[in-house]
Amino acid sequence: MRILAGAIVAAVAIGVAVAAPATADTAAPADAPITIPALRSWTAGDGQYSFSAKSRVLVAEGDMPKLKSVADLLASELGSKYGSPLKVIGNDNSEAPGDIVLKLRSGVPGIGDQGYQLSVASSIVVTAGTADGSFNGTRTILQLLKNKNTVPAGTSTDSPTYPERGVMIDLGRMYFPLDWLKARVRDMAYLKLNTLALHLSDDQGWRVESNLGLQSAQYLTKNEIRSLVAYAAKYHINVIPEIDMPAHLGALLLKYPQFRLKDKDGNVSPTKIDFTIPAARALLKQVVAEYLPLFPGAYWNLGLDEYLSNSQFANYPQLLEYARATVGPNATAKDSIIAFGNEMNAFVRSQGKTARAWNDNVGPGTTIELDTNIVIQYWTDSDSEDFFGPNGPYTPQTLLDMGYQIVNDSLLPTYAYPTGGQTPQIHPAYLYDSWEVNQFYGYLYFEVNGSYVKILPTKTVAVGAPGLRGSMLNDWNSGGTWTPDEAAADIYPRMRTMAQKTWNSPQLAPDYTEFQSIIDQVGSPND
Repeated sequence: MRILAGAIVAAVAIGVAVAAPATADTAAPADAPITIPALRSWTAGDGQYSFSAKSRVLVAEGDMPKLKSVADLLASELGSKYGSPLKVIGNDNSEAPGDIVLKLRSGVPGIGDQGYQLSVASSIVVTAGTADGSFNGTRTILQLLKNKNTVPAGTSTDSPTYPERGVMIDLGRMYFPLDWLKARVRDMAYLKLNTLALHLSDDQGWRVESNLGLQSAQYLTKNEIRSLVAYAAKYHINVIPEIDMPAHLGALLLKYPQFRLKDKDGNVSPTKIDFTIPAARALLKQVVAEYLPLFPGAYWNLGLDEYLSNSQFANYPQLLEYARATVGPNATAKDSIIAFGNEMNAFVRSQGKTARAWNDNVGPGTTIELDTNIVIQYWTDSDSEDFFGPNGPYTPQTLLDMGYQIVNDSLLPTYAYPTGGQTPQIHPAYLYDSWEVNQFYGYLYFEVNGSYVKILPTKTVAVGAPGLRGSMLNDWNSGGTWTPDEAAADIYPRMRTMAQKTWNSPQLAPDYTEFQSIIDQVGSPND
């Protein structure tokens, strides 16, 4: 979990209230169908579409290789209304009332890689440029037919502002069984969320089968991971794994205590690895290499967070020695973690992956920079533990200007975690009413009578700025306790708000109070 008790103490001591970010005031057309996320546009037509047991899914024969899996899934999901799947027909020239037609067409304006055009009349036609776009169109159909068999006629051109829209699950601190994770996948896909990040290990646990015997008492087998990744792919969701390093390695260091980081006074950290030891770096590469084949997606998250605050590097002379030997004679001790990150990035890239990292160590105080081909997940505007030091993290705009791609994982308000921890809970309403994806804030705040007092100013970039990939809900299972069912219930409304915010279409509800009725109406595929 990325927050410390000291953050709250410091905040209370020197707090200055900062106005909450304004909620987007763009409203959807009054006659637009109810969906999450809302359709980007809607033009009403005459008549309606009626779904029945005779309805079929039609695909142009030339598009069948790319769209068959999309069509088959939709046919199965809608067929549950009548106890058997709909027929999938490889011909879009014989459509009849009640049919659903899926088409691929290149060059359709305004939809990009993930958008689609929707035409509702006696039949429904989804036109997209890619299978992802077509799949997103079928999610809209599922929602429109969730509680009824008719849809008012009309047309829509619908697409997301941000390409990455997701959920992160912290498995390291709490085990979730495979069925629970698959249920989250179905719910995510229903909302057009397309990224599932898995924090697979931490100080409290190692939740994936390990050749080195690192796994905790409860863990996912490699076959279960394969099953989850394949299941997510079926729902057009990318899975991003994370083995956090060089901190958050308590579970690994139980077996390899010789690699624990030791300061100049002989104090040993049980959770941080001394990466200046060549055998320690070799071990970490061995761990990463073991798991890379399980995850065929594009990304691998290295972590790189919460190793040391800027003021602490001086306590570890081996870091300065390593930095100067690796980087050059003018290197600082903090250069050591940047050099380590770049070495691990080179290893990950040699295996065909793009690395990602949390942002707290990416800032001034070094003579080298973290490779700009690493995607930065921005969660904090303060140096861990050393809140107001001169070498805190780069701002989001600075990162974009330097050429990084970034993801908005700001602690306030994208984090969710159990009650009973050190940090005031983040209310679901705040995510909807007071935040947009281009606004970054974390993590010095405290709560007074349901409102948040923030210590540092909110940082912003342009809406849809090139390089801003999107955001995700971050489910951190630290501090307090909850059951899997309680965790699912807590993130349920947050996922729906995140879906709306990252799609960034005109909102159907002006505030969270009214949005809750939309949540109830749209429901879930797990209902």
